[in-house]
Amino acid sequence: MSQGPARYEIVIGKGFAVDLMRLAAAAEKDPRGPDGYLHRQVLRQIGDLAEGVADGRHALGYESGKGDLRDCVTAYLQSDPQAKADYRLVFREMPPEGPGGIPRRELLAVKPRQGAGNIYEHTCARLNRNPHDRQPGLNAFGDRMPSLKQNQAQRQAELDAKRAVAHAFPGQVPLATSRPLAAAQFGARRADSPSQPGQSLDR
Repeated sequence: MSQGPARYEIVIGKGFAVDLMRLAAAAEKDPRGPDGYLHRQVLRQIGDLAEGVADGRHALGYESGKGDLRDCVTAYLQSDPQAKADYRLVFREMPPEGPGGIPRRELLAVKPRQGAGNIYEHTCARLNRNPHDRQPGLNAFGDRMPSLKQNQAQRQAELDAKRAVAHAFPGQVPLATSRPLAAAQFGARRADSPSQPGQSLDR
């Protein structure tokens, strides 16, 4: 995929930066194995999110034990191109930093979907949210049933609607530790990584 102009400013927090460094270190040891493949998928996903080529897989909601993530979106990633997606990247949409700027996407975590220290646990911790509590300030995003089954068109419509809310929501600001990630930091590395076909990404 060619590198196009950025439609979104990518912002990453300290926690996501640590996730990325760990993935890069693992990929360096095993560039042709699952770790290398996963790292390339993450870099490609970041680039696609910046260009607006990707909007994530689906919006998240509230579920006791997993937390209130109604302002968040998850993207699916595979460590094995022949298996179902076993990793998730969670991010938030938000308005531009100032007049004339482009909207921002804050990357919060990239972790395994399941198991101890899974993606949702880390995301809540990084947002300083109790995994059992609702966040009243997120009522503007509405409610979403965790088990909701949607087709692609329905998922995209929900993503579009929640993005519109996020871009108009004054409370949607990056974490204090978050900083912009320049496209040059990941674009060159993903440009020479051809896409590989994968299997179904069903949750």
